[in-house]
Amino acid sequence: MLRGIAVAAGKFDWTLEIIDPALTGNDFRSFAKMLGEADGIIVRLKENCQLLRPFLRDDTPMVGLDIRTFPDSGLWATLVPDNGKIGAMAAEELLTKGLKCYALVSAFPKRYWGEARDRGFLERIRAAGSDVRVYEPHEAWRAVVEQEALGRWLAALPRPFGLFARNDVFARFALDACKSSGIGVPDDAMIIGADNDEGLCLYCSPTLTSVQIDHEGAGRRAAEALQGYFGKVRPARMAAMRFGPCGVARRASTNAAGTEYDLRLAAGLDFIASHSDNAFIGAGDVAAAMGLGRRQAERLFHAAGTSIRRKLEETRLAHVKSLLATTNLPLRRIASECGFYSGIYLSGLFRKRLGVSPGAWRRSHGGTDDGN
Repeated sequence: MLRGIAVAAGKFDWTLEIIDPALTGNDFRSFAKMLGEADGIIVRLKENCQLLRPFLRDDTPMVGLDIRTFPDSGLWATLVPDNGKIGAMAAEELLTKGLKCYALVSAFPKRYWGEARDRGFLERIRAAGSDVRVYEPHEAWRAVVEQEALGRWLAALPRPFGLFARNDVFARFALDACKSSGIGVPDDAMIIGADNDEGLCLYCSPTLTSVQIDHEGAGRRAAEALQGYFGKVRPARMAAMRFGPCGVARRASTNAAGTEYDLRLAAGLDFIASHSDNAFIGAGDVAAAMGLGRRQAERLFHAAGTSIRRKLEETRLAHVKSLLATTNLPLRRIASECGFYSGIYLSGLFRKRLGVSPGAWRRSHGGTDDGN
């Protein structure tokens, strides 16, 4: 999100100051002068929004990230993740594996975003007519006891099974529970998390597959919404905008049983998942991220049933579909956000790959087609 904000700030020639309560604490009195002089604020989390308000002028516009609207928030605009689609994308990924059973590891305490991800996952699995089980943790959470209980519960499931945990923290917890119970990953269980937190997903064995969320795009759009406040014609307060998943970072935890998993291929897939919105990224850049020459890199992708170019295209189109379904952005903007040079090129490619125009696809998936 910060990277997206910074990119937009450079385009708008802003002077950008960042306050991180994780470093400064939640007492903003030392920033009172700076906040009082600010032309606009981008704030993440409801709690920060409430704490900042006393230091701002009455007419200071504020854009929220990860904040659902709440009474008297004073937000000019807000962007919220489409958590249901995040859970549904995890389900789609596991359903391609042809597993005997699917499992959801819920969490405590309850959080609205987590419950929405859980619902999205369950609804998609059930719509496919598949067997799905739900693990509900104890309210008095004790990590060691909970891990043992989860391990026993997982050991009783039909194998192989697919498991979704609402974020990467709980996916790691589930992975450790599998290990302690002698459940092989990915042979007996395939695990997928969400948020693509590389600090959690890459530094474990096997590495964790995760749904990637368009946080950087959300940061850019928040900055663009704030910039819109200063336009010649000031629009009315904006409705909540959604940002969704933009693909799956596939790693060893969902790798098909019996196939060799190449860490160099994983590095290439991670690079694509993280950089596909850059139109200047190509096969040579992916190969460099893998530490290989282009021919060697292409051979690894071909062995996995695809090519670097096709994987970039698939990842970008997945992001396009997410924005079509969750926003009313014009196609030219979506093209720019998703790494395509123009809306015209994207429209032609979309028709070629999906057999329908972007506008028709948007309308059939609950979006609003603005004709652009």
